[in-house]
Amino acid sequence: MRIATSALLLGATLSLAAAQDVPRGFPVDQTFKTISISGFDVQKSGLTLTVTRDRAANQAKGAGSAGCNNWTAVFIFRDDTQMDVSDVVTTKKACPKPRMTTEDAFLTTLRSLHRWRTDGNKLILEGEAGRLLMTSGAVLGDKKPQKKSDKKPASRPQANR
Repeated sequence: MRIATSALLLGATLSLAAAQDVPRGFPVDQTFKTISISGFDVQKSGLTLTVTRDRAANQAKGAGSAGCNNWTAVFIFRDDTQMDVSDVVTTKKACPKPRMTTEDAFLTTLRSLHRWRTDGNKLILEGEAGRLLMTSGAVLGDKKPQKKSDKKPASRPQANR
């Protein structure tokens, strides 16, 4: 009887640990920028996500920018494509209404996520409230154009006298 109970407890502990582990193929320690929320273009909003492993707490943690505020959350992976997001916490800055509307849509979608997949450098996260399409690397409009130098050349060739 003791052996059966111990085996059950060990199995439950191992399945809980497996649920917390990040599945192979999920991009860890990589920052993604949101391109769209349910088809609406939000590339210029600055919405980001980075998922890291917290081995001490046996969790995957997400963090990033919601456009105006920063956010953190716990990511719980159930298998190779299924996940949940819990304990979403944000800072409490107020921004102009259009920016806050985009932030609310992002956070609502984030809280409802249940599925993930990758497609090249894109991360697609889906839930009841919508779909986040994200990309790693440079995003259009991400880099500022370089200024032409106003400096004159350090030395000019002298004319023959």
